[in-house]
Amino acid sequence: MENIRQNKQVRDNRQIRNQFRAFYKARREAMPLRLTERKSGEICAHILHWKLYQDADAVLFYYPLGKEVSLLAVIKDALVQKKHIAFPKVTGKTMRFYEVCDLGELRAGSFQIMEPDSAHRQPIAWEPDLCFVPGTAFDRKGARIGYGRGYYDRYFADKETVLAGCAYECQIAGCLPMAAWDQKMAYLISERGILSV
Repeated sequence: MENIRQNKQVRDNRQIRNQFRAFYKARREAMPLRLTERKSGEICAHILHWKLYQDADAVLFYYPLGKEVSLLAVIKDALVQKKHIAFPKVTGKTMRFYEVCDLGELRAGSFQIMEPDSAHRQPIAWEPDLCFVPGTAFDRKGARIGYGRGYYDRYFADKETVLAGCAYECQIAGCLPMAAWDQKMAYLISERGILSV
């Protein structure tokens, strides 16, 4: 009986999270492209002046898909600063990060996301100082709802990397439901600034 109750709770929680995911993704996608570009620029400006980023030697990024927050200005700065940077690549149910020295090393991969070409290279062995994380919704307590496949949650389950969620203010909820395996963000970055959560 207890197992039945727990399974129902998991299904209910998944359904609620899917509703949040759809709602906040739709809000983001409804924004005009010019507005997302402006807000992404404001977010990048906050990051470029952020001491934690400035002091970081090794940073994990994502490549923006559609109207996700674009950190391309920060990525280009990190390359100029000779920081070690890496991007995720998905193979099946596994996500790994690969270091790149140039954006030209990225190719369209899973879900049409730009990923590193992993041929003839190994996943990173170094510990990152900071990881920027995309998502569909966040709250100001560190909760995040991604795209429903759990790649980031699994990858960071046994790591102590500082996770910084990147979102527009329209993607920030009052309170999101979290599952036991969800990884909390240490920071939330929006066009209004950087919040330690």
